[in-house]
Amino acid sequence: SGCDLARHLGCPRDRDGLLAMLARGRTRLLDAGRLTYAREDGSPGIRHFINIAAFGLAGDVAHHIKETGKPLGGTLSYAYSSLRAILTARARGLRLKADGRDISGRYHLGVLANTSSMGGGMLIAPGTRDDDGLMDLVLVADMSRLALARSLPSLYSGTHLGRPGITLTRLRRLEADSDETVYLNIDGEADGRLPAVFEVLPGAVKVVTP
Repeated sequence: SGCDLARHLGCPRDRDGLLAMLARGRTRLLDAGRLTYAREDGSPGIRHFINIAAFGLAGDVAHHIKETGKPLGGTLSYAYSSLRAILTARARGLRLKADGRDISGRYHLGVLANTSSMGGGMLIAPGTRDDDGLMDLVLVADMSRLALARSLPSLYSGTHLGRPGITLTRLRRLEADSDETVYLNIDGEADGRLPAVFEVLPGAVKVVTP
């Protein structure tokens, strides 16, 4: 595991700290996401997520990790697989509707973020809130592989927003489809492909927090 939910919530990483957190029993409600999508065999599927659901490059990365495992641990394995995906990247034509608004175009990556990090520490949506009834959609538009590679460090540091070709939109519902095969990444796991509908479920999950 990349421990992204624990990182987002600020949970201690040591055993004693975690036990103390559990003993205090402090809880709060988080939003969750519901994803209706196409499974690998084309049949309809429904899954839920807490951290992120993504498509494009992130789906390619998840499929690579599914095939190879995480021999370098969570963070380094995601970083290696991300760089590998960038070196072979091509943007896909995507039909997107954000709360009914058409934002279709050619994109390398789309991430629906409910929490701030993914991929073992990639700060994809800095400042996002997990309890506001909204998700942050981060889109990376068509650009050269060199520009993508140069953007990778900023994705980990959270300084990518505002760079050319990278946008953030807050929304409650996203419809996504493509004429090409576009794989999904659901909370770090490879599962299915577009078409998909992403929806927010406000206050759906109770968690123990520091």
